[in-house]
Amino acid sequence: MISGLRCYTSGSTMLHRLHPLSKLFVLALVCVAAFLFEQWYVASALAAFIALLHAPREIGMKRFLAVLKPLPFFVVLIVLANIFLVSRPGPWTRSAGTGLVQAVRVVLVIMGANLYLAVTDPVDLSDSVLRMLRPFRRFGLRTGELSLMVMIAFSFIPLMAEEAKRLQVAQAVRCGFPRRGLSTVRAAAFLLTPLVIGVFRRTDEIDDSLRVRCYRIDAPRSSLPSSRAGMLDYLVCAASAALFLAGLYAQF
Repeated sequence: MISGLRCYTSGSTMLHRLHPLSKLFVLALVCVAAFLFEQWYVASALAAFIALLHAPREIGMKRFLAVLKPLPFFVVLIVLANIFLVSRPGPWTRSAGTGLVQAVRVVLVIMGANLYLAVTDPVDLSDSVLRMLRPFRRFGLRTGELSLMVMIAFSFIPLMAEEAKRLQVAQAVRCGFPRRGLSTVRAAAFLLTPLVIGVFRRTDEIDDSLRVRCYRIDAPRSSLPSSRAGMLDYLVCAASAALFLAGLYAQF
């Protein structure tokens, strides 16, 4: 289901050159705007803008289409849930329209997360979080553990996607390719147990690797030269915040 969420791809585009925290700030604003503004055209315009950002060759529209491929099933599921499970005054078409808007918002968040993973190095993001939270050490915040969790969390998403893809291919080879409908849902349910076992196995491997290298979170460590925020980062963040505040002013 999440085979489109793959690991970081290196490149020289403007998105690659932006600071990881700047990209994270813009992604947070996009997600908040998608669920805060009630107008359907806001989420649609944001989704179209994110789709255009996939145009550079370093990112690729193929990656974008791979993410969109399994999403129609979730869109239909959200629309049906709004029709049959949510009671609203008026005809059923109003509930269907509301469900469609909610589905577009969910698709927008997934598209934004996919784009962020494509243009952000997890190691660079981890070092940026560590540098930003370093002053809070005096208040007892364990910044080393937080930085390590951020790096592992962003690295595990593509690992889980690749593991699920391998399990799906292996299941298809042994049992044949599932038909559409309930057979697809049942085949996906059978992947959960081996997928969870594979994730725990990868966790043990990471723990063994850290122990072999005598890694300690509280010990001082060196890091590669990380990217620093520049004028482009400030301009992008300022423009994004200005558009967000303008939308708030227009709505409220």
